[in-house]
Amino acid sequence: MRPDRLLLQDILEAIDEVIETTPRDRAGFDADKLVRSHIIRNIQIIGEGVWRLSKEIKERHPEVPWKIIAAMRHAIVHDYFEVDFNEVYNTALRDVPPLRSLIAAIFTALPPDPDGDAT
Repeated sequence: MRPDRLLLQDILEAIDEVIETTPRDRAGFDADKLVRSHIIRNIQIIGEGVWRLSKEIKERHPEVPWKIIAAMRHAIVHDYFEVDFNEVYNTALRDVPPLRSLIAAIFTALPPDPDGDAT
């Protein structure tokens, strides 16, 4: 089982990928299949990480919309051929950037790893 510290790092890295690669205009998003795939994959990673986080982390941080994030992952994975690209694009622009500060704050508040394996 992957510890919360590593899951939060995974989530932060995926958030950064979404922020860095999402075109600021919809035409750019629609025109680039690889960018769409990259964004979808990283939104999926965010959702998977959230799904695997401990119950304690989620209960201590109700300000994060955990269920909505997990539901987005579920839709991407299980309803792949019905993915709403409007929703993906809007999520990437509107919802992912503010999530970064919430996840970073949770990560920073974690006690240091006693083994020093994860920073």
